[in-house]
Amino acid sequence: MGKQALGFNKALDDIAEALNSDITTSEKLRFLVKAAARALGVKGCSLMLLDVQRKRLFHAASQGLSERYLRKGFLEAEKSLTEALEGRVETIFDVATDPRIQFQELARQERIVSMLSVPVKIKGEVVGILRAYSRTQREFTVVEEQFFISVANLIGVVLELGRFNETEKQLMEAKDEPPSLLTPLSLQVKPASFAHPSEEEFARLLDFYQIEWIYEPRSFVLEWEGKAAEMFTPDFYLPALDIYVEMTTLKPGLTTEKNRKVRRLRELYPEVNIKLLARRDYDRLLAKYGHGPLAGVKTRGVGRVLFSAPKIQKRVSQLAKEVSQDYEGHHPVLVGVLRGVFCFMADLMRYLTVPADVDFMAISYYGGEGGKAVRVTMDVGIELEGCHVLLVEDIVDTGMTLSLVLNHLKARNPASLRVCTLLDKRIRRLADVHLDYVGFEVPDEFLVGYGLDYQEEYRNLPFIALMEEEKTQRRSRDTKKRPG
Repeated sequence: MGKQALGFNKALDDIAEALNSDITTSEKLRFLVKAAARALGVKGCSLMLLDVQRKRLFHAASQGLSERYLRKGFLEAEKSLTEALEGRVETIFDVATDPRIQFQELARQERIVSMLSVPVKIKGEVVGILRAYSRTQREFTVVEEQFFISVANLIGVVLELGRFNETEKQLMEAKDEPPSLLTPLSLQVKPASFAHPSEEEFARLLDFYQIEWIYEPRSFVLEWEGKAAEMFTPDFYLPALDIYVEMTTLKPGLTTEKNRKVRRLRELYPEVNIKLLARRDYDRLLAKYGHGPLAGVKTRGVGRVLFSAPKIQKRVSQLAKEVSQDYEGHHPVLVGVLRGVFCFMADLMRYLTVPADVDFMAISYYGGEGGKAVRVTMDVGIELEGCHVLLVEDIVDTGMTLSLVLNHLKARNPASLRVCTLLDKRIRRLADVHLDYVGFEVPDEFLVGYGLDYQEEYRNLPFIALMEEEKTQRRSRDTKKRPG
């Protein structure tokens, strides 16, 4: 028996011993990846699992790869690894020239030259891949491929056995160690089963905006005394935005406890971004698109005026002055997304002291006729390549629409791209978008007027006001009539 074959047998013996031990599932996965890399004599090895929608892969366990490379972004399943995801062995001899590699420059910096990928299966279904990375150009032999397939099959067994009791095992593993991000085991080897319809509706909203999401991605240790005493598992992780979202729509009374857990998580894991989406936040988010319990609330009129017409005009003129100074010597193109922006756009362009072109675009909105994903229904007619583009918005809240529009405009190769918004509802932000010019920061309230509507009403108001809800008024009157 050759030296390599002996090495493979020794690795499999070590793996069998580890699988028969009482270490956690996460530790077993890391051990298998490490043993495979050592036996093959490669730079590194990685286990990547498919997300719930089977569109992207994420690193679940790795060996020998830098943090920078691991955080490079999610791999698109349809653009690479198609053979492995179809259940076949996939080899890449030269990473630098192979079109299937999405991050070639980072691979070069990582000194990766050749790759070997095999499928990871559970009961015949591909749930991810096991990949080896070589620093030299390498033709992997049939024996090496078969060994790698054996390790991938053992990983499938570990995933299946550990899927339902991983949380309990993680609680036992923490002991006296400080908190750390636990390897996301079930991300996602089976379709997500939502705990509440509101979570499913939120997932559909993310799907519409083509924002990747992972349901209940991983658990965080919040308290530990000899062993972990408390865990926290956020509802969603949005990889492209690098943010966790925890919803409190099921039982509003749990909001206080969830706020405590979120604060604790931020203290222990300052590098983690998390957003608590309370019932009020969620209902208003859906109402914006004509869904949810607030969507059917009738209005009797407007409430308190937030910004008067003179105050709006004064601020718009100030914004125009800033824009004119920054674009001095240039000929910017102002782009607005219909329809709420038309009042702000008209006033802003009149106050500018630099020549500018103006154009508009339109997109489909959630719950409308756009279908299951947002799309551009009317594109900009002006050639934007090499131009200085200023995207003008009436209001930015979650940032999901803005993020999509910016990506669309960037594809047109402008010389520069900036954002000017009249209103910034920062408290509602999910997508991390940069705003160059902001008129007013506003509270988390329904706003109408100056182009902003509620169910196509109130756009014509010259001021911006809070919307007054009939239900609130009726509740207030009923309270006053109660005896005592």
